Amino acid sequence: MSEAKESTIGKDFTLPQLFRFVAPPVFTRLMVSLLQTLDDSLFVSRYVGQNALAAFSIAMPWFMLIDAFGMMASAVSVVCSIKMGEKEIEEAKSDFTTMILLTLCIGTCFSLTMHFFMKPILLMLGATELLMPYAVEYMSVSKFYTPLILASYIFGSFYVIAGKPKCSMYASAINTACQFFFDWLFIAKLKIGIVGAAYANLIGNIAITVFAVIFYSNKKHEIHFVKPQSEIWPLVKSVFKYGRMQALTSLAVSLSSYINNHVHLGIGGEEVVAAYTIVSGVFFMFMNSFFGLIGSTSPLASYALGEKNPKKLIRVIKQTLVLLTCLGTLIVCLIIGGRSLILKLYLTETSSQTVKALTDRGLKIYPLSMIFFGYNVYIQDLLNVLGEHKVSMFLSVMENIIIQNIMVILLPRLFGIEAIWFVFIVTEAITFLFTLYFVYHYRDVYGYGKDGIATFTDR
Repeated sequence: MSEAKESTIGKDFTLPQLFRFVAPPVFTRLMVSLLQTLDDSLFVSRYVGQNALAAFSIAMPWFMLIDAFGMMASAVSVVCSIKMGEKEIEEAKSDFTTMILLTLCIGTCFSLTMHFFMKPILLMLGATELLMPYAVEYMSVSKFYTPLILASYIFGSFYVIAGKPKCSMYASAINTACQFFFDWLFIAKLKIGIVGAAYANLIGNIAITVFAVIFYSNKKHEIHFVKPQSEIWPLVKSVFKYGRMQALTSLAVSLSSYINNHVHLGIGGEEVVAAYTIVSGVFFMFMNSFFGLIGSTSPLASYALGEKNPKKLIRVIKQTLVLLTCLGTLIVCLIIGGRSLILKLYLTETSSQTVKALTDRGLKIYPLSMIFFGYNVYIQDLLNVLGEHKVSMFLSVMENIIIQNIMVILLPRLFGIEAIWFVFIVTEAITFLFTLYFVYHYRDVYGYGKDGIATFTDR
């Protein structure tokens, strides 16, 4: 394998080159989230009803728990990027293969847990008598593709490292096309209800898994399947070290989603849950584009760290911040400017006026949190990549467990039902202040301060 091919993520990118490099995964995450949110939520909302849509929100903490393990497992991409920067190419390939096999086993455990304890889990999550039938229908099928969801986190994070970022776009296009078509077929045409969304997701996950297996079986790619590691524990410890922050974030979001559901049911019932599901769904749909950008530039920072190259690291950080600013501004304008279209897509003339009014208000306020969100997520991820795991975890805990849950409980009690839309803005603004402090504190450790000092700490 040639040196040039081995070091795609080690190239010195200009800003336009970096934009072209990250554009496919960013566009992919945005379009996939857009279409998946539209097909699942839109088809369910329009053809099954608001209670079915609220059932999605009730089940969300369970899927965020699964996401926590997927996000942690995908941190193997950081481990492998650093090893590639250190020219340990074969070991990186072996680590990748090992984590794929391990996540499939973990996913199977999740599937079995849901199979045997479905109703108790849904009751614990807050499913009411109205929502339980919809949640059971959906989860009865979704449990089967849980292992594929976990593996997809790793597959998706390695297309960039393998030097083929466009393949993430191709894989996601296949997934989205399958889900959109089969949602339309099962829900709109055959009218089999919310279970149709679960079947569509099952087919889409099978399709992208087949695509990934074919891709990573090709020995010509920079990352491909090889013999797995015989000693798994050292790899697990390394992945946990780099992935615990992402896992903790997903766990915290799961907890917040759980608290949100109970608070919203308490102050306004299923209508508030339905409105919040629409608004937060639109937000998270666009939020995924940030993860596409950050996930694409993190391997570049990891590689620079492996090289102990502060100039390259500083350049990547500055370029990423510029792109984050542009992306955040664009998203705020799109959501606020397009809220009339969003309302028409999700709600019909027979929809509750309360849901319509709450949703319209939320679409005006909730997106403003994007002003801080992208920077907070990027700095947390960057500090984790650079080896400051405790600081990254502290910021994540402060944001997602302490501040957000206090705001969720406190603001609606003080200012009424519409205060639910300000929770995320206040949370992100407070977190941003903590983030600025740690950026300043580590300026001379990684060389992005005025003096250009780069002492580097042990990772």
